Amino acid sequence: MNGNRSVLPNLLRPRYRRPLAAVGATFAVAAVVAACGSPSSSSSSSSSSSSSSPSSSAAATSSGSASSSSASDSSFTACILISNEGLDDHSFNQAAWAAENEAKSNLGISIKYLEESGSISDMTLGEQEVTDGCKLITGVGFDFETTIDTLAKEDPSVKFAIIDDTLTTPESNATSLTYETNQASFLGGYLAAGMSKTGTVGVYGNEAIAPVELYMTGYVDGVEYYDKVHKASVKAIGWNPSSSTGQFVGSFTDVNKGKQISEAEIQQGADIIFGVAGDIDQGTVEAMNAAGGAAKGYYTEWVDSDGCASDPSDCDELLTTVQKNIQPSLYDVIKETASGSFPKGVYYGTLDNDGVGLAPYHDFAKTVPSALQSEITALEKQVAAGTVKVTSY
Repeated sequence: MNGNRSVLPNLLRPRYRRPLAAVGATFAVAAVVAACGSPSSSSSSSSSSSSSSPSSSAAATSSGSASSSSASDSSFTACILISNEGLDDHSFNQAAWAAENEAKSNLGISIKYLEESGSISDMTLGEQEVTDGCKLITGVGFDFETTIDTLAKEDPSVKFAIIDDTLTTPESNATSLTYETNQASFLGGYLAAGMSKTGTVGVYGNEAIAPVELYMTGYVDGVEYYDKVHKASVKAIGWNPSSSTGQFVGSFTDVNKGKQISEAEIQQGADIIFGVAGDIDQGTVEAMNAAGGAAKGYYTEWVDSDGCASDPSDCDELLTTVQKNIQPSLYDVIKETASGSFPKGVYYGTLDNDGVGLAPYHDFAKTVPSALQSEITALEKQVAAGTVKVTSY
């Protein structure tokens, strides 16, 4: 739950937004700590040198490739394709860039990124990274699936990875990283229900897409499970899994719209809100603080990366973060690939292998009742073991 690193077993379970024609081999990696944004359809290139901090604004604006001064394998270049939200998205891109920097520091490799901006296609960006000599190219977000799928077929000597999707027709030089985030958000929903004073909690998403809806469904299921266990009647608003209808920003960047949705849910009685919206969650924090903040029992649950690490100025409002642990899983793909043992196939992040989970309670470690914390710890083990079932797709 708190991100202790562990070596994962071979995981090969086809599931996600797209069907798998054939899934090969193994994926033995270690997983643990953070991320969720999605790219826009328009793109242009912007390359960057590495930074010691993935959230550094300097890293987001500098150009060129990055190599380590202690390079043990500076001839190996790992590259990522990121959305136009940039490196400082407190989410997907930031976590992926942190994995790249970790690999640069530990393995002595070179790293690089290209960012969407303008009208240049994602395919053009990917082709540029191939031309630049990247040995491993990772698409950060499901919108890069077509690009990664196509390039993997065209360039068998290059290794490819896609985050948050499975490739339509996997090649032996391509791998997919997927995450069962509904398991973690199930715990987040249970926590929200246990902490709510009004008996109403909220949720909303950035876009109505499968990975976002998976988070939302797990959260609502967690609230309902709390009600079942405690014979309570806490209500979740903002998403109905049965009808697949709910509240969405319709954007990956509109913080103000996220704030407006949060304000509307507060007016309907919600005192805890889970925004499945990456950096847009800052709008929820603003709305909750305006309602009285944590001092009045209004809390935000962040998404993807531990909000207290990626956005520390808002930590005093964040009850927890429902994490998608991208950084460690991508790091291990890079490490395996650089060592010559590319982990083709599908990585499937779960509570059982620490691919997903809840972040620590940080400022609220003493606020969340010890009995509720114990329940969630036990529930995590039950979900991981499969004795408590969580709705999937």
